[in-house]
Amino acid sequence: MNISDLVKNQKAAFSQGILRTHEDRTRCLKLLRDLVSENEEALCNAVAQDFGKPYVEAFATEIYTLLHEIDFHLKHLAKWMKPESVSGSIAVFPSKSVIYNRPFGTVLVIGAWNYPIHLALMPVIGALSAGNTVILKPSELATHTSALLAKLTDHYFESRVFKVVEGAVDETRELLSQPFDKIFFTGSTRVGKIVMKAAAEQLIPVNLELGGKSPTIVHHDANLDVSAKRIWWGKTINAGQTCVAPDFVLIHESVKEQFIEKSKEVLNTFFKNDYVTGSNYCRIINEDHFDRLKGLLESSNVIFGGSTNRETLFIEPAIIDAKWDDPIMQEEIFGPLLPVLSYKNESEIVEQLTARPAPLALYLFTEKQELQHLILERVPFGGGCFNETVTHLGNPHLPFGGVGSSGMGSYHGKYSFETFTRKQGVLKKPIWPDPDLKYPPYDESKIKWLKKWFV
Repeated sequence: MNISDLVKNQKAAFSQGILRTHEDRTRCLKLLRDLVSENEEALCNAVAQDFGKPYVEAFATEIYTLLHEIDFHLKHLAKWMKPESVSGSIAVFPSKSVIYNRPFGTVLVIGAWNYPIHLALMPVIGALSAGNTVILKPSELATHTSALLAKLTDHYFESRVFKVVEGAVDETRELLSQPFDKIFFTGSTRVGKIVMKAAAEQLIPVNLELGGKSPTIVHHDANLDVSAKRIWWGKTINAGQTCVAPDFVLIHESVKEQFIEKSKEVLNTFFKNDYVTGSNYCRIINEDHFDRLKGLLESSNVIFGGSTNRETLFIEPAIIDAKWDDPIMQEEIFGPLLPVLSYKNESEIVEQLTARPAPLALYLFTEKQELQHLILERVPFGGGCFNETVTHLGNPHLPFGGVGSSGMGSYHGKYSFETFTRKQGVLKKPIWPDPDLKYPPYDESKIKWLKKWFV
């Protein structure tokens, strides 16, 4: 079946109400849960084939997160689906006003390669929960995972409900030409602009989950032992190929050297038995990404780590003494390289960060409430953590999304349901009473009454 016919079939199924009821949606969510849980080993192995992700890391970031999210939707879906009665107004009295949560229709989800299961299926959970039919385009860079997702989806789902379309640029271009009712894209800002442009041609609403240079601020009062561990944990997951990985550290000048020494200790502890791809570390996804990262390394002042092997696509975590105008500070790194810059005062933090595009995430290590408040009030960012990194993604009660060039819209938990739902407001009015005041002909007496009641 070609892409055009697939979209038509899904639209027809949606029009026929294939996911209209709570029971229909619950059944699909349970099927998706079975797909993930019953094929955990195969999915983790596929990710390992694609870029050597250790099994425990694959389970934690690709499998558990999805199962937790599905269970959250199953628990709360009935409540989310209920119509909401809202207050009325004297202008429409007597009446009842209700908001209904309606699915968009047939949606396109475009996943990313760096978490090829999580970032493909996490939006699908929300789309099915909200009652949409779904076409998923996984990343072609994670070839083994993409092929397995396509095979499993065909086994567990009807194609008119949920279907995976594999391919690269040509297939993506063809998908973007179709009359979808919503598009959800995860990936780079560059490709996000292409997706948004294509969607604009057909007035299709979009969610864009992009990236950016997520800063980590370390103040002079921070616990450096804990800070270094949590920062490097967030940085070395997936060999730094994470959209919310700490992209650089901005640290108070009085503790910069101490933090660097703590970082060396942490890396030597984390990887005391050396770096073993598939066991405790990931490789870089492909040669193009490796070469880009190698170029950033070569143009940087590396003070620790940074060894490379192109044959095995290995790049060792590196500590870099950086300046704002260095090449590595001009783009999202998406690798295990950590530039460290210093600041003298808190106003300098705000000045430097607000001069740059708003990031997807921000991390702040301090116990100082005034500094936390200053960053929240003055520095725009998608989401983040205080005295931690990355783990805000694990709370389904928190929205996850970017701002500005790091994305638009949010998801996870109820926010996923709302992302794939449109609000439909309906006013219900009885036949009686039906005063003549609102009807023509209009005269001075009617104006007087209107002003008396409403002005």
